[in-house]
Amino acid sequence: MDVYEPSGDTATMRPLVILAFGGSFVAGDRSSVADLCEHYAKRGFVAATIDYRLFDGWFIPLPDSIDLIEVVIQAVSDMKAAIRFFREDAATLNKYKIDPNKIFVGGESAGGILASHVAYIDSNDVLDPLEQTFLAAHGGWDGNSSTNTQYSSKVQGVLSFSGALHYARYMNAGEPPLFCAHDDNDNIVPYGNGYATFFGFLPIVSMQGSATMHSKANAEGIYTEMVTITNSSGHVSYASSNSPWRDSVLERSDEFLANILCPSTVNIEEVVLEKNTTVAAFYPNPATTQLTVELENLTSSYTITVYDQMGRLVRHESNLVDHYYELNRQNLPTGIYYVQLTFDDATQLPIKTKVIFQ
Repeated sequence: MDVYEPSGDTATMRPLVILAFGGSFVAGDRSSVADLCEHYAKRGFVAATIDYRLFDGWFIPLPDSIDLIEVVIQAVSDMKAAIRFFREDAATLNKYKIDPNKIFVGGESAGGILASHVAYIDSNDVLDPLEQTFLAAHGGWDGNSSTNTQYSSKVQGVLSFSGALHYARYMNAGEPPLFCAHDDNDNIVPYGNGYATFFGFLPIVSMQGSATMHSKANAEGIYTEMVTITNSSGHVSYASSNSPWRDSVLERSDEFLANILCPSTVNIEEVVLEKNTTVAAFYPNPATTQLTVELENLTSSYTITVYDQMGRLVRHESNLVDHYYELNRQNLPTGIYYVQLTFDDATQLPIKTKVIFQ
């Protein structure tokens, strides 16, 4: 693994996020999520990007559904070992100065699939016979990647970037919160129910993606946030450095983590009114054709992002400098939306509000 820490940080009980790369469980490298580790380290986390076992045949021949089920179980064993490694360190040498009660897992694509299975599949779930066979062959629920099984491999939340579960039924009330982001026409890992594929054309194994996981989490009372990239056939399209959605997705993941770590903090609107020198008014609300955003004491350029009730990104405008911004409804259907303003001046806190188009 590679471990990232906040530069100059003297805190001794820091939250930890463990991230896994993508690559269809046949390829990939932990350096591909180094930028995610840096992002969370800059926000006070210890972040680690790990290696995990891949399909032993690489691309020749391509793995089938049976191969994929086995390699996912092996990879789950590896990520659980990484979790236990940090908990053992916290109880002994304390080299990484993490809080063992605040450990999150996540990843992109295959890494998101891996993290979701680590969090949600356990002895309370009914497994297919093939899953039971592979689980028994690779060390059972604790896996066979390390022997320090006296330490727990439970986690406090999941960051699934275009990930999925084999079955959303693995999710049950009381299990860890879920953040997920996904392109709605993804043809590599399904957004809803479908098949994970190689290269977008060779179906391998049935999966249930972010939309289904998000719905199941809501049904089970699990705290969940989801960002949907609409009308996009890309796969983890928002992860590239030039994507217009990247900052919004990461900001939403930051808020998700903050809501878990600081559940008793003051309401965001109250914080904004007290500490943010920019004051925003939104009117009329409810609106019919357009919403005016009026900004006072504006000191930097800003970005406006709009989400619908399902967490889908429906509008994004950046590099704005006007004190008055007209948000035109265009083709947005009637309903409730969430408008967020983020400022290029890092000392300015975001402003969020709920608006209604009727």
